[in-house]
Amino acid sequence: MMAPEFLPVWGGTGSYIVELIKRLPGNVDVHVVTLRRSIPGMDKNKLTDDIFDSVIGRPIQVHTISSSRETFFYNLAFQVACLKNIPKLHKEYKFDIMHSHLSHMPDVLLKLFSRICFPTVVTVHSTIRMQQDVTLANCSSFSDLEWSERNTLLFFPIIEFLQKKYAKRVSRFIAVSDLTEELIRKHLSVEKEKITVIRNGVDIRLFCPPTEAEKEERFSRPTVVFIGRIMAKKGLDVLIKSIPKILQSVPETRFLFVGGGNISFYREMLEKEGISSENFSFIGHLGYFERPRILQQATVFVNPSFFENCSISILEAMSCNTAVIASEVGGNPEIIDSGKNGILVPPHRSGTLAESIVSLLRNESLNKAIGREARRTVERSFSSQRCAQETYNVYEQVLGILD
Repeated sequence: MMAPEFLPVWGGTGSYIVELIKRLPGNVDVHVVTLRRSIPGMDKNKLTDDIFDSVIGRPIQVHTISSSRETFFYNLAFQVACLKNIPKLHKEYKFDIMHSHLSHMPDVLLKLFSRICFPTVVTVHSTIRMQQDVTLANCSSFSDLEWSERNTLLFFPIIEFLQKKYAKRVSRFIAVSDLTEELIRKHLSVEKEKITVIRNGVDIRLFCPPTEAEKEERFSRPTVVFIGRIMAKKGLDVLIKSIPKILQSVPETRFLFVGGGNISFYREMLEKEGISSENFSFIGHLGYFERPRILQQATVFVNPSFFENCSISILEAMSCNTAVIASEVGGNPEIIDSGKNGILVPPHRSGTLAESIVSLLRNESLNKAIGREARRTVERSFSSQRCAQETYNVYEQVLGILD
């Protein structure tokens, strides 16, 4: 498993990798090729054997081949390390299959410059073309963008060229939504027969509903939670602009922003909107077992992003019986049936977003009904067990085809 994001989890790809490894059948001998992170706000989540044992819950071999202190150029260092180290590891362990991820492409140099060849399955979480389109469509100025967003725009031509070259050397693609399948075909010129749609999954035992007493506490102090990267394409400016209207109706509401990124920029934006620091907090990164607890406390979970393929943070919230409001973009309509298991709102509409949040803060019975149906949806269609079994089936198909 190629894992440029692993533990501590800091993004959707990391969550996907952890959940997949946990649930793959026991006969799969899992090797994780990863890096060591040292990023501000994540130091409290040091990697130890205890963390691997408690989070993964199965024997794995972890090969740490590089390190990172930032969130963009580490990809290149990791790609170079993979070119150098994967042939040695393969010679020792005789891997049957490699599972990699787009848009990271950790094995791109290996594919282009090494003679080593064994089957590769690639899960597509996004393409660089999609990332660029979303960023350009929704940023007010280049200076407002988070570090990785700026570099996505600057290095787009090179990365897209490499993605197209890389795609020709992949055995099978996994798309996390129907929309992602369309993007793979459109942006990477991949034929439909090489793509399998397997939607993301979450651990429904870990991300579970709160107790009855905890459910009641959700409404004693109305709490709106956002979990994700603190960056422009996540639509945080829309959420922030909606807050004054929300506080007019429900003054005691608090807003919790969980994740790393351009925190100082958005803190200043909140202050400019005249929002008291008593009504908001930036939590930073949360450990693996802390996310369920904060979701169980949330009265409403909000994802105002301008694009999502198959949002793991939305699925985690739904699995915790939390009422979700999300932008009607990307793959979100494949998850949420608006008004039943969540609420979809048009992107960029801070007024509509505020009205939807207020409706769920004030209407406890509606909030609980949506939360119950959200949990049933995840149990039925978005468990990590289902995702892992379908992925294992792809492994078997790829190995069978090559035999």
